[in-house]
Amino acid sequence: MKILTETKDLINIALGKRKSDLVVKNVNLVNVCSGEIYETDIAIARDLIVGLGRYEGRKEIEAKDKYAVPGLIDGHTHIEMSMLSVSEFARAIVPRGTTTVVADPHEIANVLGIDGIKSILEEAKTAPLKVFCTAPSCVPSTDPSLGLETQGARIGHEEIKKLIQIEGVIALAEVMNYGGVIAKEEEVWKKIEVAKDLNLPIDGHAPLLRGKELNAYVVSGVGSDHESVSYEEAQEKLRLGMYLMVREGSVAKNLKDIAPLLKSADTRNCMLVTDGDRTPLDLKEEGYLDHTLRKAIEEGVDPVKAVQMCTINPAQWFKLDDCLGSISPGKVADIVLLKNLERFEVEKVVVDGKISTDFAPHTEYRYRYPKYGESIRIKRVNPGDFEIKIKLERARKARLIGLIEGELLTEELVEEISGIDIARDILKIAVVERHHYSGNIGLGFVKGFGLKTGAVASSIAHDSHNIVVIGTNEADMAFACNRLHEIGGGIVLCRGCAVKSEMELPIAGLMTDKRLDYVAKKEKEIEAKISEMGGELRVPFITMSFLALPVIPELKITDKGLVDVEKRKIVDIFL
Repeated sequence: MKILTETKDLINIALGKRKSDLVVKNVNLVNVCSGEIYETDIAIARDLIVGLGRYEGRKEIEAKDKYAVPGLIDGHTHIEMSMLSVSEFARAIVPRGTTTVVADPHEIANVLGIDGIKSILEEAKTAPLKVFCTAPSCVPSTDPSLGLETQGARIGHEEIKKLIQIEGVIALAEVMNYGGVIAKEEEVWKKIEVAKDLNLPIDGHAPLLRGKELNAYVVSGVGSDHESVSYEEAQEKLRLGMYLMVREGSVAKNLKDIAPLLKSADTRNCMLVTDGDRTPLDLKEEGYLDHTLRKAIEEGVDPVKAVQMCTINPAQWFKLDDCLGSISPGKVADIVLLKNLERFEVEKVVVDGKISTDFAPHTEYRYRYPKYGESIRIKRVNPGDFEIKIKLERARKARLIGLIEGELLTEELVEEISGIDIARDILKIAVVERHHYSGNIGLGFVKGFGLKTGAVASSIAHDSHNIVVIGTNEADMAFACNRLHEIGGGIVLCRGCAVKSEMELPIAGLMTDKRLDYVAKKEKEIEAKISEMGGELRVPFITMSFLALPVIPELKITDKGLVDVEKRKIVDIFL
C-alpha cells in the first residue's frame, strides 16, 4: 500500500487556501472516533483525507442525505476459502464496501509454503483491495512430533522471522495449537517469542477454552480470538483483555448468540469478521463483511458500534490506525458512501482518494501461481484402499464423527455399527494424503452428512488440505479421488463411478482464476446435486472441509486416522 509521507504541501489544502482534489459535500459522517453522526464535507487530496468541515474541490460529490463510513476492514479472513484468486476476490468485495483485509494465508501455505504467501501478496498488488497478511503460526496446525497429520509444507520459527520482514506481513497468525501453548511446547513458544520481540499482534484460536487454561493462553501473549460460540465464552475472553472477533459466515454463525454481549458491553475491543467463511454464492447474493455488519444491526447492535467493529477497532488491534480505520485528517481516503446506514446500501466506494466504478483487474494480467494444476500428488487409489481391515461380522461399538449444523465443532458419537449404514446416515469418510505420494489414507465414519448414494471428494480440507472424501460406497470414493488428481484439484461429486458435477481448483487445489459468476454457478450446481443425492447440509463442502482440522473439538480425521482433539492423539475407530 502506498502511503503518502510528504504532507507539507497538503497544509494549504487542509487550511482551505487551495482546492482539494475531491470533496464529498454535505454528507452524514459516521465518525468512528467520536461515535457521532453529523453533516460535514470530506476533503481529499491525492490519496489522503485532509480535512472535515466546509471545503471546495476541483471535483465534488453531492452527498446530501447519504452516509459516509470508512472502508470496512475484515480483521480475520482466509482469501483462499473463497475459492477465488485475489484479483477476483477484490472484484467481489470492494464494491460492497470492504477495502482492507487482514488475511491469514495458512491455507495456501500448507500446500505451497512461503511461496504461497508471497504469491497472495504479489497478486494483491494488482487489485484495488488492501491485503495485509499475518505470518502463519500453525503450518501444520499441530506439532509434527505428535504425528497427527501430513502437511505439504512446514513453517517454523526461523521461517516466521523471514516472513515478518516481508512488506505487508503485520502480525503472527492465529495460534491454533493452544494445547501446545499450554503444554509449553518449544517450537510454538519460539514463534510467539519472535512476534513479542517485535511487538507484533498475536492472533489466537481457542474454541471452548475457559478458566485457568484460558488465563494461561492469554499470559503467553495471544491477544485475540475468533472462535467463541456462546455469550459466556465471548464474555470471559473479553473480560481477560482479549480482542473479541465475532464470526458470522456461511457455516459458522456465531453472531446471534454473542449479539446480546455486543449490545451491553464496551465494544472497543470487539470486531466483526468473516473468518473467510463466505461461499462464492453467498458472496454474490448476500455480500461479504457488509453482510456481517447488516446482521449485527438486525440483531440490535447499535449501527455506529457495528461500523466501529469493522473499521477503527481492527485497525487499532493490528496497528494500522495511523493510516486506516477512520475518516479523519491524515488517513488514507478509503470511504464508502451509503444510501442507508442500517441496510448498508452502497452507492459509491472511494479507494485511495479515487472513485472506483470499475473494479476489474487489468484484463491482460493473470498471476501464475506455483505448481498450477499440479499440486495433487497421489498414487492411484482403489476401492479396497477404503475398506476397514477389521471384519465386521457383527455390530461393534465405534467412534463416529457427529456433525453439528452451523458449527465447525463436531461431536464424538459412539454407536454400534456393522459398516456403512445409509438408513442411519452413517457414511464412510477418508482423508488421502496428497502432497508426497505417501499413500496414507485415514479411515472413519461420519454421521449427519445425509448422502444416500455416491460420494463427494474435495482437495479443500483444512488445514493441511489433503483430500477428504465422504461416500456411500468404496468404489465411488476411489473414483472421486482419482478424478481430483486428473483435474488438478477441486471438488468432485460422483455416482455409479461417473461424474455428476465438479469444479476445478488448479491454484494449490484451493482456488480458481475463473470469475465469481462461474464459481457461484458451479457451487449452486454441486449443492443441488448433493441435495438430490440426499445431502441435507446447507453448505456441505465447507462443512466437509473442516472435518480434517485436528484442532477444533471433538473428533476429527486426518490421513493418519481419527483424532481426539482434546487428547491430541490418534484413536481407534472401534472401542
